[in-house]
Amino acid sequence: MEDRISTRLADMVLADRVIEVHYRPGADLDVDGLMEVQSRRKELTTDRCGMIAFFQPGTLGDLRVLETDFFKLTNANEQLIALAIVCQDQFGDAMSSIYYSYNPQTFPTRIFLSEAEARKWMKERLAEEDRGRST
Repeated sequence: MEDRISTRLADMVLADRVIEVHYRPGADLDVDGLMEVQSRRKELTTDRCGMIAFFQPGTLGDLRVLETDFFKLTNANEQLIALAIVCQDQFGDAMSSIYYSYNPQTFPTRIFLSEAEARKWMKERLAEEDRGRST
């Protein structure tokens, strides 16, 4: 397994049971690019894990991305314990909220404007998963 991979839109790294997806500044999000990110997730790990996605301001290039449930199409519910989305602006926060209202996931999903808060929340979700497996 790789510990770091790059796609057309993002750099992905596995750290402490969390796949971090760092979308590049100036990279316009589109259906093919987002599908590539989700399709390549298992190159980092096949274990259950969390994911934190870091979106740069102004990256939404194609509104059709709102119509595609990338997580369902790639069976993310089998792998992801939780998903934290970190947006750097209110527009990203609003668009993410719209996306997840139309594409609800089976795993906890939350949007943050603070990286520190997202990491804290993810750590709590992973701890809950560990406690659930030990009982």
